[in-house]
Amino acid sequence: MSVILKLFSVAVKTFYRDRMAFFFTLIFPFMFVIIFGFVFGTGSSGVDSKLLVGIVSPERSLYEIVNGMENLEAKKFESIGDVREAVLTGKVDAGIIYDDNKIRVILNLATIQRNPFSRMLGETVADHLTKRNIKIDKVIDLKLSAIDPGRVITTQLGYMIPGVVAISIFNGALFSMISIFCDYKKRGILKRFNVTPIKGYQFIIGMILGRFIFIFFSATVLLVFSQLIFKIQFNVNWILYLITVSTSILGMMAFGILISGIFNEPSVASNIGSLLMTIMIFFSGVYFPLDFLPRYLRKIGSLMPLGYVAKSIRISAGVENGSINSILMTSLIMIITFFVLVFIFGTKAFKTE
Repeated sequence: MSVILKLFSVAVKTFYRDRMAFFFTLIFPFMFVIIFGFVFGTGSSGVDSKLLVGIVSPERSLYEIVNGMENLEAKKFESIGDVREAVLTGKVDAGIIYDDNKIRVILNLATIQRNPFSRMLGETVADHLTKRNIKIDKVIDLKLSAIDPGRVITTQLGYMIPGVVAISIFNGALFSMISIFCDYKKRGILKRFNVTPIKGYQFIIGMILGRFIFIFFSATVLLVFSQLIFKIQFNVNWILYLITVSTSILGMMAFGILISGIFNEPSVASNIGSLLMTIMIFFSGVYFPLDFLPRYLRKIGSLMPLGYVAKSIRISAGVENGSINSILMTSLIMIITFFVLVFIFGTKAFKTE
């Protein structure tokens, strides 16, 4: 046990010298959170800032209607050219031109991406105008950004943060194993251990334990950091979170061990890991639901383990409903995969040296 603890201490100290593992474990996830935080806005209750709508209309009534609607704010313009320019430059989120009982809506693609429900803007305003003119009581109200699939109401950013945590786990675990099993082998470090009293399993446990602690710490700090900085509301089941994150780290470490066992050159293994990360980001439902993808791409997404990790973290964070049994099953598969691969390729790494 003392040997494992000493190796654990070494793993902690050398972590800061491993620039690739340090960057992907601590720096990279926080960069993602900050970038996406400012892109997709904030809000603890699922209510983002109001959409600013430019109005071009000879009648005052449209301005009053839009300004009185929830989550909308009206700004009057004199000409169509002015409001179009304001939309293009981002000074307003959308423009509405009303003339001769016709409504034209100008939307920036960035606004549609940030608030998909803004597509309903024209229909909603038309319904309110109809109510005002002919006194119809039934009106469709515009709801901009509420997402309520779990125990709390959150924003789009709140839905994405668990996915960023999953990516943090994937990156840290994958590249740390590439460093240990591929880079250490290339530099002859494993070869030196073969002539010492230290057993192979002691080295593996000690090094993996050191990296495990840092990855878990990074993921948890990232979740708390998001809540504090962007005021995102989570309802975390900490026992479920502990199980999910711990087993996910082991499962993602298994992928790093597998890549290191197949590709002996560290640079090649790192490139394969980066390629795998890119594929998983886009096809795992991390940043948007898989339902947004074409049917044939959803099948690819269903094979991505990162998607199951992200979903498990969302469930444990309370932003998505799901079965605890499914999380436990995913965790069990992660653990089994880790022990099988670490035994096969860990033994091979020391034998071939």
